[in-house]
Amino acid sequence: MLRESNAGKLSFRRVTALLLIIAMVLGIFSVRLFQIQIVQGEDYAKLADESYKTSISIAASRGEIVDCNQVPLVSNRTSYAVTLDYNYFPHGNSSEKLKEQNDCLLELVALLQIEGEEWNDTLPITDAAPYAFEENRASGIERLKTMLRMASYATAGQCLEQMVKQYGLTEYTPEQQRILAGIHYEMDSAGFSAKVAYTFASDISSTSMYRILEYGSRFPGVDVITVPVREYVAGSTACHIIGTVGPIYAEEYAELKDKGYSYNDILGKSGIEAAAEEYLRGTAGKRVLSKNSQGVVTSEEETVAPAPGHTVVLCIDSKVQQAAQTAMTEKVADLRANGLEEKGKDIKSGSVVMLDVKTGGVIVCASWPDYDLSTYGEKYNELLADQDNPLFNRALGGAFPCGSTFKPGVALAAITDEIINPTQSINCVYSYQYYAPSYVPKCMSHHGPLGVAGAIEKSCNYYFYDVGRLMGGSLFSYLSLYGFGSKTGVEIGESSGVQQSPEYMQSIGGTWVGGDYLQLAIGQRGSYTPIQLAAYAMMIANGGTRYKTHLIKSVRSYDGSTDEVIPTEIAAQVEWSDEAMAAVRKGMIAVGKTGTARGSFGNAPYSVACKTGTAQTGIEGASDHGTFIAYAPAENPEVALAVVMENGTSSASAAVARQVLDAYFEGKEKGEAPTQEGVLLP
Repeated sequence: MLRESNAGKLSFRRVTALLLIIAMVLGIFSVRLFQIQIVQGEDYAKLADESYKTSISIAASRGEIVDCNQVPLVSNRTSYAVTLDYNYFPHGNSSEKLKEQNDCLLELVALLQIEGEEWNDTLPITDAAPYAFEENRASGIERLKTMLRMASYATAGQCLEQMVKQYGLTEYTPEQQRILAGIHYEMDSAGFSAKVAYTFASDISSTSMYRILEYGSRFPGVDVITVPVREYVAGSTACHIIGTVGPIYAEEYAELKDKGYSYNDILGKSGIEAAAEEYLRGTAGKRVLSKNSQGVVTSEEETVAPAPGHTVVLCIDSKVQQAAQTAMTEKVADLRANGLEEKGKDIKSGSVVMLDVKTGGVIVCASWPDYDLSTYGEKYNELLADQDNPLFNRALGGAFPCGSTFKPGVALAAITDEIINPTQSINCVYSYQYYAPSYVPKCMSHHGPLGVAGAIEKSCNYYFYDVGRLMGGSLFSYLSLYGFGSKTGVEIGESSGVQQSPEYMQSIGGTWVGGDYLQLAIGQRGSYTPIQLAAYAMMIANGGTRYKTHLIKSVRSYDGSTDEVIPTEIAAQVEWSDEAMAAVRKGMIAVGKTGTARGSFGNAPYSVACKTGTAQTGIEGASDHGTFIAYAPAENPEVALAVVMENGTSSASAAVARQVLDAYFEGKEKGEAPTQEGVLLP
């Protein structure tokens, strides 16, 4: 009996302790529940509400690019894009959900194929068996293997097999598997999710748009939206300057997503499209979707409207630009067919740059051969294969010896430093004997006694051999101020060229001897870009100021309320003496009237100061490069230009320059002005 009594007491104590523990736990839960529902109820209600709202980015229209007279070079046209909204589209990784997705996607592809439409597919694997990785897609291939967790040595076929398993494609045909694999790759790369819509096709016709809408019930989460599409209305005009846009690649998105880009945005890839990206891109809007607790969308609201990008106004005058491109096209065709005594038949390219002498603004920047921007995408492979290499911008990237166009700058430096005086004569006896017998360079003719103006007019090498010898290394400080061997500052990228010097020759394992100063003085010891030559001509025209060159004149807000003008920047200044300026100007004016350019400018209705150049290539049998610099009007300069015809002779360069200057002054005489406000653009 005693044992039973003790056991009962022990059992009672255990039950009591258990009940106390339960009561304590329930008490804690009650207090917490009271705190959540009553004390913090409003805060948690807001949090719950927010968890069922999804924000989706709305793309903004890209800004336009116009010339200095507001003539559109790049605009937007209205088109349609097919998008997938994750919130409505079948999603999930179960076999049933994957089949829903794949069947829907294939049906959508079939509909687009009827109208010959394309859908987005950048999977770096060929379209048909035997599958291989596409060429020049190293970064994309690496990303694909990383995404699939494949070894670095995995083949294209192995990657595709993995995608077939991953995306539930086993039951489909090989052709369908490749199509679906490409789509899934795009969706994964784009980060397709509740917050990120996916652009399935970027530019479809209205016919396809109506078809998709007609069968809308068969395509859950598929929508067709109106989108602006880039339209290059200027064709080939300034094609190397305007540049291109393209989709954001996966490797780019890793950096750009922190700058507010979505994977479906387009991005400037080259030219002004890339350089002015921050102005052109616009600001994305925001659309908010509200969902109930089951994840069903109950309402949509545009909370932030997208803001279009700004308009970029260029310094380029499209009419003069096109005149330059046409002049080069005609001259190249003429030389290749009818080269004078075989000279110029091997012409390779041409380039023209014209600058505003008071600002450094680029009025013309033309390179031959050119191409049509409106067909750039479809003809890209053809352009790549073209032996004339039309995609290369010679005006900014090509570097050539400039020949006798160098001489005015040498004369300005020599007179300013009192190495020579303007009236001092040097007797040209054809063969320069100073370094004889080891080195005896020759002039083009026996000119006799010449002062500096006459030496420039007749382009006497003998005269400048002597000046080069007398100046020696002191000339290099001037060449640096002229900008030779350094970039001019233009926004879209350029070559710095090469200024040969004793230090440069040593750096490449060569030597510099006394005779090199003679060749330097006649423009045969360095390679310069056409825009560098134009900037040098600009300095001569305005009396010694080299402005930083620029293509963008201003940036105007999309509604026209603001117009930010790009300020003029001085890159360098040189102080030439007044007598040096007067003598060189006299000689350059004489070049066009009675000298080496009289054939092109002897009858010009405007005054011009100019200099021709014949630059040797050093290649046996090759025609010389033809170079030309000028500024006009000679008395009160407005523009300076440089022309380079690669293996094209100096007379061809002068002839092209005449056509370009004619076009410029014709526009001035007609009084062509910017389009007035409220008037439709042509």
